[in-house]
Amino acid sequence: MSKKTMTLYLIRHGLTQQNLERQYQGTKLNYDILDESRELILHRRDRGDVPEIKSLWVSPLVRARSTATLYFPGMTQHIDSDLQERDFGSWDGLTHDELLAKPEYVEFLEKKFAMTEIPGGESWDSFQGRLERIILAIEEFAKKSPDQFPLALVFHGGPIFYLTHRLLPEGHPFSLYSCKGAAGLKMELMTDPLRAVEVSELFTDKLDLEYTPFYQEY
Repeated sequence: MSKKTMTLYLIRHGLTQQNLERQYQGTKLNYDILDESRELILHRRDRGDVPEIKSLWVSPLVRARSTATLYFPGMTQHIDSDLQERDFGSWDGLTHDELLAKPEYVEFLEKKFAMTEIPGGESWDSFQGRLERIILAIEEFAKKSPDQFPLALVFHGGPIFYLTHRLLPEGHPFSLYSCKGAAGLKMELMTDPLRAVEVSELFTDKLDLEYTPFYQEY
């Protein structure tokens, strides 16, 4: 490309037992990742698939911090609460099937998760607002410290879903991206406004573990 881009990695935390049980897991259920996810990440490190980065921003939730430590051992983690998953309030710990009887949950799905309120949880305006702050922070970082890229964010499925919607054009194959556990995307960014001009999936060389239901279905 004629203008230099900066590389951003969006990486979802490894899977937890609650993920395997299909439970909603926001900020209240703060569990660590499963041994299978640790094994997967270590295999990826061993085969040289983990990208080299210069900066690392991480959600404070334990599943994200553990994942960041495994993928990027020894790196300083910039912890930012704006990278947390949405607070699912009274839905935390309930499954999709359990929630289908609730009209507000059906509305939540129909609106692509952009409903105003989750009972006892974080409003859409709050969730959107903090992720817009992340977008502004990335753009400012890109302008002031381009030598500190590539930048990796290690965080959660909901924020990845939102950021791909914001940084990619409507209808793009990776917009509204549902990320697998311990997986992610590589984006090439340009500024004014911040946007992704190239995007690809990480970790596309398959390990035996990556063919298992543990990896494929969650």
